[in-house]
Amino acid sequence: MSDIAYVSKVRIERKVGPLRIAYLRGESQAVTFSVHGAIAKHYKIAPAALNESHASTLDYVNCRLNGGHVWRRAEACQIDASKLTADVTGEVETEEGVLVIRRIHVKRLAAPADLRGKVDRVHEMYAMHCPLFRTLDKAIQLTSSWTLVPPPVGSSV
Repeated sequence: MSDIAYVSKVRIERKVGPLRIAYLRGESQAVTFSVHGAIAKHYKIAPAALNESHASTLDYVNCRLNGGHVWRRAEACQIDASKLTADVTGEVETEEGVLVIRRIHVKRLAAPADLRGKVDRVHEMYAMHCPLFRTLDKAIQLTSSWTLVPPPVGSSV
């Protein structure tokens, strides 16, 4: 076993129903978690009973796993990460009544055409340099592919 490099400490307050407030290191403001849509339906929470709809912890894991670390790797390869956007899909299944993320996939990465070579290099190496990817690699089918697509209309890319 290796030495502990970091101890993550958070404080979570449950407000009402699924509404939770988390206090995380590095965040100046509390982060709000709840449920919405299909997640609320799974837990049989009537829309009228859902005071506030917020992203779930499943959404945050999906976002961070394939959406977060790639930006840092991009910048290490001298790519302005503000020029990249990604669409990430997380597929959640029910296992013994529990919602479980089974697959996460980066479906689309938008980047300027002149960055193709650099983005290819980042794509090849980012996963195994991502702490969350390495943590969940054996539990979730994690896939990523990319095609060069035009930046969204109105973006600064």
